[in-house]
Amino acid sequence: MHKILEFQAVVLAAGRGSRMPDVGGTVSKCLLPVGPYPVLWYSLNMLEKFGFQETMLVVLDEDKSNIINALEKCPLKIKYDLIVIPSEEDWGTANSLKHVSSKVNTDLIIVSGDLITNINLNDVLNLYRKHDAALATLFFNNGPEEWIELPGLKTKAKPDRDLVCIDKETERLVFLASASDFEENVTIPRLLIKKFNSISMYSRLLDAHVYVMKKWVVNYVVDTDKFTSVKGELIPHIVKKQLAKPKNQVERKGTSEKNVDITKDIFDYAVEQGYESKIRKMSAYNDHTLGSKGVYYNDTLRCYAHIPDKNTFGIRVNTLSALYLSNSKILSKWQEITGTELLERIHPNSEVSTKQIDENCTVGEKSCISEKTSLKSTFIGSNCTIENKVRLTNCILMNNVTVKEGCVLQDCILYTGVTVDVNCNLQYCIVGPHHVVSSSKKGNHQLFAEITDNMITLG
Repeated sequence: MHKILEFQAVVLAAGRGSRMPDVGGTVSKCLLPVGPYPVLWYSLNMLEKFGFQETMLVVLDEDKSNIINALEKCPLKIKYDLIVIPSEEDWGTANSLKHVSSKVNTDLIIVSGDLITNINLNDVLNLYRKHDAALATLFFNNGPEEWIELPGLKTKAKPDRDLVCIDKETERLVFLASASDFEENVTIPRLLIKKFNSISMYSRLLDAHVYVMKKWVVNYVVDTDKFTSVKGELIPHIVKKQLAKPKNQVERKGTSEKNVDITKDIFDYAVEQGYESKIRKMSAYNDHTLGSKGVYYNDTLRCYAHIPDKNTFGIRVNTLSALYLSNSKILSKWQEITGTELLERIHPNSEVSTKQIDENCTVGEKSCISEKTSLKSTFIGSNCTIENKVRLTNCILMNNVTVKEGCVLQDCILYTGVTVDVNCNLQYCIVGPHHVVSSSKKGNHQLFAEITDNMITLG
């Protein structure tokens, strides 16, 4: 396997899952189960698969011990430097980037800790390398979201959408904004239309939150200290700056109140090192075929976007539907996503007495499944107990769950420490951590959890 040494990697896994209202604010998103492993494992496994030897892993302080315990039980060779951020402070991803900046010595790849994909990561890295880009991004174009009936209360929440413009000929990412920034009409800069001959606009791409960037971008983020979010603020800012030109000395003036020079802008950081510009002047290469403009339109800043084939699997587990959909697909796509075979769907330290368990199920460590049970397309965590005459179909059971005799559960999610008492019949229900569902309870699209001050407390 080729070792990648020219990039450092950082995995951002300090998110709380704000788009998962039914999960609540206290559950660590990166430890939600997808198949036999937590979500975070898939991002780390992807980096390992493509030659990364180590990565920085940014997590919340209060999640550190749980993440260490979870990853110790997963097959991983990549070394991870666990970097904690304060749990009580509301840090954005750009704040996390500033926090690790002192450890960044090379160009950087940022990966979200909730990404599951079978993408060839080299396609993104090579696009960045080919054009000596300031930034390269990854989007998935998988078409409309799959409609699936979800457990829990029915909602009509609309997904966030981005407006993405990409030059067809060069793969330049030339425009990026949130669709919510516009009411009816979308205004595209006239200069952009004049500059690029054929632009495709997308409104249904999924931002993978994979960003390859120059080291100077990190320095710029630290020095300017005006960005909170990488995706929401930093990336659109760099993309927009492609259309600008460096200011001359007459336009630069002023210092801050602390007598700090504020005349520096992004172009003062985007200084090419080495012989790249001289080589381009000597070369006959041009990234575009029409017009008389020089290579890259003489732009200092260049951003690119890679959109893989529509058959590529890519999902970010940041919504309830994504968690549910990823679990329904993970085993059928296991080898192409992970690059390995899943040899043990049933942990050797678990006790599974039933023969009515299909190949789309997994069972975690030290779980006990009684003889007279039926399990179909169900994922069971560690230390779970499933008693006799229980039927589970399309369910997700986290750790330390007990389902007592005679229960029938379909399309349900049961969080850590749940007990479902005898003879319950639940369909499309969510049960919050440590909640006890009383015997003979029937439910359809219900949420069983502790409610305090209009907030769902799950754990």
